[in-house]
Amino acid sequence: YFKYRRVCLTHLNQVGEIPGVHELLAAISFQDSWAYILHNADESSLPMIDSAIPPLPISERKLLDLKEKLKHGHTNTDIQSIVSNPDNQMWIQGPPPIFTNNEAPALARSLDALSCAVRSCCDQANKQFENMAKAIVEESKKVDASGMTLPISSTGLAVMAREQELCNRNLVLSAATLLRQYETSTNSSTRGHRMAVHIMDAFLVNTGDESGGFSGEQIKSLLSACNILIDHPLLLYQPGPLYHMMTNAAVLLCHLLNGLYANFSATTPGGIEVELFQEVLDAFISVRNLVDCHRKKIPPRLRCHGIPRPNISLLNLKKSEQPEVPLIDLGKTAMCSCRGCQGFVLVACSPCVAAEKAQAERLKQQASLQEKVKDHCAENFDSDNLNRELVDLGIELDLDDDALLSVLSRIIAL
Repeated sequence: YFKYRRVCLTHLNQVGEIPGVHELLAAISFQDSWAYILHNADESSLPMIDSAIPPLPISERKLLDLKEKLKHGHTNTDIQSIVSNPDNQMWIQGPPPIFTNNEAPALARSLDALSCAVRSCCDQANKQFENMAKAIVEESKKVDASGMTLPISSTGLAVMAREQELCNRNLVLSAATLLRQYETSTNSSTRGHRMAVHIMDAFLVNTGDESGGFSGEQIKSLLSACNILIDHPLLLYQPGPLYHMMTNAAVLLCHLLNGLYANFSATTPGGIEVELFQEVLDAFISVRNLVDCHRKKIPPRLRCHGIPRPNISLLNLKKSEQPEVPLIDLGKTAMCSCRGCQGFVLVACSPCVAAEKAQAERLKQQASLQEKVKDHCAENFDSDNLNRELVDLGIELDLDDDALLSVLSRIIAL
């Protein structure tokens, strides 16, 4: 793939601005995001192809210009600059060049925005694992693990520089808006593209609930994506990370089913909860069957999670006889090797939401620590005042023998 991709960029550099070139580059960017997932955003793990097909040349002046723009989250949007950018020689990196080009077609801009959101999620997953590794090393060896910090990717630099515009949620929101504009203007429907928007929308919902849980909008987005795939199973063969995205959506359905089943064991379910459970279970069984069949047909390196089957026999037991076990034992999941996918199984959310929850927990701990420091300072202040008063009293009572005799003589005289 990387060799064909390099050849494609070479030809695009020669032909320049031609009809359809923005759509092609957006498709390359979307496929690159899948490679970004599979290689955990690690450029050192990519195959060495420069000796077979050299990277495209770029002038020193243009290179310095691109580096300077990257610091501010910008990039050149002309075709020659995109294909010759050193950051884009193996996969599209940095600011999404098609999305930021207002002259590009709406559908191409939408697809490029989704690609950038996927890359950003992978970067956040790497950051989470980096923090976990640091904590383990520092706790076990009692040493400073600051040297384990990974370099920030070009995408990460761009997102930090233009966080309001290039954060995951705003990218997905922009992608949905551009897709809606395209479908309205052309009176057509792009099912695979719509499915990707639904999935990313569900992935980026943060309910703010420490115990997990799913919002109504999140459930709606997941079921909408599942229904599209059930009606059009061949979408799993579409280029890009749709297979991995759909598998992780099915994992979220597992967590939802386990939560609903646990509530059934604790309380008497209502009619709406039973209907929701049945609809989600039907969707999960259908989607799991599709992604599992697809998983068996592709090479092991490209496979995402192997999701276990639900234990349907538990549904036939009486409430008093139901053991305290989940309906779907995710401990039996054949885990994907991609870090961006593993969090869906382990913490029931996307890397973006996991990073937000981790940051909220850190802020909560800092606030708690500050409150303890304030209380400790107040206690010390009261203790210092008491000690000062005792010292003053001791000074007043510290009289020598002559002074005591003088006081006693006056008392006797009275």
